[in-house]
Amino acid sequence: MKNTVTTILSQSSRPRLYQCCFAARKRYISTTPLRPTSLPPPAPSSGFAHLSNRALISIHGQDAAHYLQGLTTANIKTSPSSSSSQSGFYSSFLNAQGRVLHDVFIYPSHHAAELGGESHGEPSFLIDVDKAHAHTLRGHLKRYKLRAKIQLRVVDSGERDVWATWGGDDGAVGNIANLGSQGVGCTDTRAPEMGQRVITYAGGKPTISGGEETPVESYDIRRILKGVPQGQSEILSGEALPQESNIDYMGGIDFRKGCYVGQELTIRTHHTGVVRKRILPVQLYSMEDEKPPDTLQYNPQSLLELPLGAQNISRVNTTGRSAGKWLTGVGNIGLALCRLETMTDVRLTEDGSQWSPEHEFKMSWHSEGDEERQLKIKSFVPDWHKNRPTVRDMHRQPND
Repeated sequence: MKNTVTTILSQSSRPRLYQCCFAARKRYISTTPLRPTSLPPPAPSSGFAHLSNRALISIHGQDAAHYLQGLTTANIKTSPSSSSSQSGFYSSFLNAQGRVLHDVFIYPSHHAAELGGESHGEPSFLIDVDKAHAHTLRGHLKRYKLRAKIQLRVVDSGERDVWATWGGDDGAVGNIANLGSQGVGCTDTRAPEMGQRVITYAGGKPTISGGEETPVESYDIRRILKGVPQGQSEILSGEALPQESNIDYMGGIDFRKGCYVGQELTIRTHHTGVVRKRILPVQLYSMEDEKPPDTLQYNPQSLLELPLGAQNISRVNTTGRSAGKWLTGVGNIGLALCRLETMTDVRLTEDGSQWSPEHEFKMSWHSEGDEERQLKIKSFVPDWHKNRPTVRDMHRQPND
């Protein structure tokens, strides 16, 4: 049955949520519950949101393009003429073991002088990163600087703002052209209809026909429903693998580029053609519910209590190895790292899938009062995950 995404609206209630906090190098869990008056509303079909949870790092200098080329999973055009014409793109930084440190957007910029550079002619880039990890990424970049002629700094929040736009009455997903020479942005290629990312000067806003400004929390709901992870509370820094985090599906890896930090494991995993776990959108439902949901639905009045941070997922009424890991969520939806042949009907090998329509999954945890909590959980494979090109197709030449 084809999965569809809908939204449920009902009467007001007072749900209880919990927050997972992350510190540099060490992840820890807050035991303080959050009790908002209501959950965020769903995002409109056309709108724009100020991504206040994102920060920018400026890097510029004559070696900037070559320097970034050796650190990121995406391909950066290094010649002066080509880099100046390259639009922004999605990418990531890995550690030497091939684990994701940061998922980012990188924007070639023509405003080097305004960002601290010597002239408009030198290569200049803005890196859009999880705000809580901006200084950690700056430290990672400085580690590999050596003698490269570059300058880098975390851009003050009073200088630039990061926005997301989507939809539009005229079919446009965001009007960067209206920003003139002051705008920097790109199409968000991570999933269909994700829209665009736009960088403005502080106080400025992108324009979109028929769109309304939306809280960042509503944008995150839209993103979760599409199965798009973002930031290091969802793509765990130093733990997550790029393919398991869908960075390959989201266009953040160029498998034909030269060497970069973490390339060896990434390329080897790619050429085996088997990725057994991926981050998928999931829906939570009560242990008392006899039937799992057929479609992925967000209920802004959900009364479900979410677990404190990452939790293992297992089969209901069975024991054995973990079927996945819950990552984050809001209301009754979220993202989880799922074993594909256990929690979905995806077949990776000739041995077939272990999944059955009768199988149900759950996660268990203890609340602050040491009371055991349980919720059932169902994963959904987004349509944009299906019919992906094979490894052979991705490396086939046009005339083959």
